[in-house]
Amino acid sequence: MLIHVCCAPDLLTTIFHLRDAEFFFYNPNIQPPSEYEKRREAVEKVAHHFSLSVHYGEYSTEEIRKWYASVKDYKNLGEGSERCKKCISVLLERTAQEATRRGHESFSTTLLASPRKNLSMMENIGKTIEKKYGVKFFFKNFRKGGAYQEGVRLSKELGIYRQNYCGCVFSLLERREKHAEISGKRGHM
Repeated sequence: MLIHVCCAPDLLTTIFHLRDAEFFFYNPNIQPPSEYEKRREAVEKVAHHFSLSVHYGEYSTEEIRKWYASVKDYKNLGEGSERCKKCISVLLERTAQEATRRGHESFSTTLLASPRKNLSMMENIGKTIEKKYGVKFFFKNFRKGGAYQEGVRLSKELGIYRQNYCGCVFSLLERREKHAEISGKRGHM
């Protein structure tokens, strides 16, 4: 199985359930590039610590352009919207392509470990891509069984970078707006 990796904290939660898979870090959605590097370094640290096999996908201007083209019409819709559906579709489709290229019979994603992601939406995306590429989408709620809490504990114990927004520039701007709104409300109390 090839599992798409979005970030190290979700990877730590996922390996609670699956450790013998191969992993694929592919995220042209992550902006700015300095954020991408922080997340990649954190994944490399986890991979080294647990002796995981991780492959790294392209992070180029062309990959970022392709990703942007798929989400640009939905950029103002907010996290959890059609924008996220399009983004996740890009990530999982590329993972399915890589799984096929590497001879895997199935693929999945560490996004299934994130408490901020809609599981049924991801399952639907995965099943659609499964039909397109003929490689099975492995669906499991990786948050269950204490895995999420264990992932948080391990990330703190290992000093793993924990991001505070999903990854795309739109989610970063939304996070900043919410923070400014909260700070403004506190200043008026």
